[in-house]
Amino acid sequence: MTRPRLHWTPEEKTEAARRSHKKYYDRNRAIISLKDKARYRLRAQQHVNVDSQKIPKRHVKLCAGRSGTLANVDAALNRLMNGSSTELFDNLVHDFKASTDIESCIQAITTLLVKVEELRQQVQECHCATLQCLGVGKELRQVELTAGRVDDVNKALEDVLMHAMDDIHSLFYHHARGELLYQKTPDFAVL
Repeated sequence: MTRPRLHWTPEEKTEAARRSHKKYYDRNRAIISLKDKARYRLRAQQHVNVDSQKIPKRHVKLCAGRSGTLANVDAALNRLMNGSSTELFDNLVHDFKASTDIESCIQAITTLLVKVEELRQQVQECHCATLQCLGVGKELRQVELTAGRVDDVNKALEDVLMHAMDDIHSLFYHHARGELLYQKTPDFAVL
């Protein structure tokens, strides 16, 4: 024969659990208090260590031992655009118009795409490092702004390249009508 039930309803069970926890706390109050104080001091010390590790804005080291910073990525993107993105893409289209060798122009755009892809990877690494070291905040927004600029340049380059590879006259036609991606979006000028 089994032992008879002590608590029949859920309310009785919760009340019995409360009494049991209170009895345990009353017996072990000093030990529990010491453990709580030690845990509090440990958390406070860890919080101070995290605050002292703050890295200044725009000087977040890239992951995997890279020595570059977000400022270096910005500077490289600005050198690549040499003024503004509209000027860069207009010059590319005019080079296409002036050149008889389309393959060399396509190769130039491909080379630019490789450089922009390297910048995209560096920004991604910087994003990881910033998120890991500083979390969400002002610094992460700055990294995301630069990442957006790099992505915009990448998409516009791919758009010009696809039009050029499809049909060079299609590129000229869409350029004259202002229908290329870089002509429809605001200029991603140098910051």
